[in-house]
Amino acid sequence: MIRIQNFLYGVVETDRDDLLQAILLNEKSPDPSWLQRLLCDCGSGERKASGIKDIAEISNLAGLLLQNGDETHSTSGTVFTLKWGDFDKETRVAELEVYGGCGGQQHTGSWSLLNNQTWKHLSLLGRCCNYTYRFQFSKDWQSADIDVKANCCLIPCARPWCTIPKSFCAFKMAQAEDSENGSRWIRTSSKKGGPFEVSYSLEAVYTPDGEPTAFVHNLEKVSPKTMLLSR
Repeated sequence: MIRIQNFLYGVVETDRDDLLQAILLNEKSPDPSWLQRLLCDCGSGERKASGIKDIAEISNLAGLLLQNGDETHSTSGTVFTLKWGDFDKETRVAELEVYGGCGGQQHTGSWSLLNNQTWKHLSLLGRCCNYTYRFQFSKDWQSADIDVKANCCLIPCARPWCTIPKSFCAFKMAQAEDSENGSRWIRTSSKKGGPFEVSYSLEAVYTPDGEPTAFVHNLEKVSPKTMLLSR
């Protein structure tokens, strides 16, 4: 039954030890699932390097990133990378379709999900509305405002044209004092115009080239043994 569910939702179970290769080192996205084909996104799967690796101040954001939060945070333990995706050095803007969708840069398999029914539903919803994060970095590369974009009409072939109002939810991140080239960020959130509160520590557990960092031991502490990747 689980295998059938994963097939229908277009996800694949992935061992924690295999996430480095699957998300960071593979230069192709996973072979498209039937769902991805249904969403009219059956390109070559070649991943496009964002170029963030070449910006010294934030180069480690192109590594394998761990959301290290307490058990109450819904995405604590998930991992992703900004190594692949769209990035404009001049405007300091990076965009990443979280679970994939129509168009974009073949972003399936670059952001893990917790292995439960809730996140299978949410990943399907995210793919149908092209759920996207937009990172606007500061001039000194020490902080970023994070916008949520979607097509808000659940038409899979529509691009994410709508930005969720900051009065509803807003996200920011700033480099921690011990951060080296973007190796650790403090991620904060605001709901319904309220004050920003710390959500988690965003840590590069592997460098863009796959070398372990000082935070690598947190991966086993925080992330579950098995996670899901979209395909």
